[in-house]
Order: sequence, then C-alpha cells, then structure tokens
Amino acid sequence: MGYLEKNDYVLVSGFAQTPKGTPLNEMYKHIGVQLLVDRKSNRIIKSDFSVISSLTKEVLQDLVQGYCIDEPFGNLENKIKKHMSIPSLGAVLQAIKSAIDRYKDTFKVL
Repeated sequence: MGYLEKNDYVLVSGFAQTPKGTPLNEMYKHIGVQLLVDRKSNRIIKSDFSVISSLTKEVLQDLVQGYCIDEPFGNLENKIKKHMSIPSLGAVLQAIKSAIDRYKDTFKVL
C-alpha cells in the first residue's frame, strides 16, 4: 500500500541553516529534514535528510525511526548526540525540531 493510500500518514519538513565553513554549507546552505509520521501513533516511520554522506543519512534515519513525537524532544536529541559527533549536528537537531513543531502545530498533537 502506498503512503497516499494510508490516510493516517502525513509528511512534514523542517529546515535549519548549516554552519559556515562546513562542506554541507558549501553545497546546501540549509539542511532539510522530511518526516513521515503515523498520526495514530505519532511515531516517525520514515525520514530523509539533505546531507552529503549516505552514511550520515542512514545513521540519522535509524536514530529517528520509531521516535514518538509525544515524548520530550530532549529524549531524541540525547539519543542522537550519544551516537553522532558531526559539525552540522546543531543544524540537524534544529531541522528535526522544526519538522516536529510543524507536525504539532498542523495536526494539533497534545
């Protein structure tokens, strides 16, 4: 079944400026995050990140998949910080938070 056929899935995005002097900034200037969220469970079921390295993208996807948006963002932030140390980590976290906030604002998650 495709995502569009599943009425309980929504796609949200968030963006953040990348740190100057990093390869990511040279290529993109901003990082983008897309989250596919199951509205019944408020869990992230799939994600995508505009990063240069496929390994970085894979690790980020693994870390955010299954995260429940009802949990405090600090839980996800700490999990990511425990497993990653990259120059653009602050921008990545800000972009994820922006996408989650967009989800909460748009779909009124309490």
